[in-house]
Amino acid sequence: MTNSNVTVDLQKLEKLLNKVGDLVITNSMMSQSVDNLPASEEKKNLLEKITLFQRHIVELQDYATDIRMITFESMYGIYNDVVHELTPSNKLIKLQIVGGDTKVDKSLVEQLDFCIKTLITNSILYGIETQEERIAKDKNPEATIRVIAQQLNGQIEFTIEDDGKGFPKEDLDFEDDFHKTEEENQLKNIHKIKEKLERLNGKMEIKSDIEEGFSFTITVPLTHSILDGLNIKVGDNIFILPTSSIIESVQPSKEMIKLVGDGSSSLLMLRDEFIPIIRLYEYLNIVPKTKELTQGILIIVKSGTQKAAFFIDEFLQQQQVVLKAIETNFKKVDSVAGATVRGDGSIGIIIDVKSILENF
Repeated sequence: MTNSNVTVDLQKLEKLLNKVGDLVITNSMMSQSVDNLPASEEKKNLLEKITLFQRHIVELQDYATDIRMITFESMYGIYNDVVHELTPSNKLIKLQIVGGDTKVDKSLVEQLDFCIKTLITNSILYGIETQEERIAKDKNPEATIRVIAQQLNGQIEFTIEDDGKGFPKEDLDFEDDFHKTEEENQLKNIHKIKEKLERLNGKMEIKSDIEEGFSFTITVPLTHSILDGLNIKVGDNIFILPTSSIIESVQPSKEMIKLVGDGSSSLLMLRDEFIPIIRLYEYLNIVPKTKELTQGILIIVKSGTQKAAFFIDEFLQQQQVVLKAIETNFKKVDSVAGATVRGDGSIGIIIDVKSILENF
């Protein structure tokens, strides 16, 4: 029987994906050039061919990406082995994978392997109580560790959480040195996690409540990603909003706007739901064409369980863009997920919906 598997250098796959990204940009340039032509039968034919070319690029990008991607669910066995090997006899722990169908870059998972295993180990050894302690607290004697994966706005996010006793806040102040006790040696590895994330231009978020458990979130930007985006206009500036974050758009009437408190904040009432309104011109410090909510557009966006309505002047065409992380040559900027090259050669800024909602 012939072996159909072939080993390919990840750097070669990276170059292939970069070339696919270049094709997307070139196709966008051609499309814009054809759009500028006067209406004719020839222009119509060219646009049809460009649309077909774009479809082929999307298929090629999917094939190239799939070569180096794995479903996160495939990591269950590896992490479950850690749980089985390290769980002491007086504890009962099960592992759950959430977002198992999320496709992740195998090389990225390998780079974060130490981080995820360390956090699982923290929960097993220090975060989760013994069966007797959990029963005394009216908890399920079997504790749960969840490893959650999701991809959003050109970023991949991993959360490791448990339903244990949590860690005291003083033990989570990783800027200070720990007392060098045996229990804190493992927690001190979080310094190493922080260093690894900094090399990947990533960030971490820690939540710990006594008796409510521990949650550690790792967010890492993808090196590049091809995504569908909607061009939105705020004042004289055009930004790109990932369509995966968009629920719908409305042009509100006065009856749909409800003022809050002293009137400086507003809510959108949409189908018996109150949604906070974020004026992007204020958030981005831009002079808008209008400040009247009824004269602009509200785009309802969502990130996780958070939802908001972005107030913009207008929205333009939808297009496929190549997201590039800006941290490599600049620095991380709040509210910016990355940048792309437009069809006319200019730089387009891609809005980071998640960070805006979190900051708001």
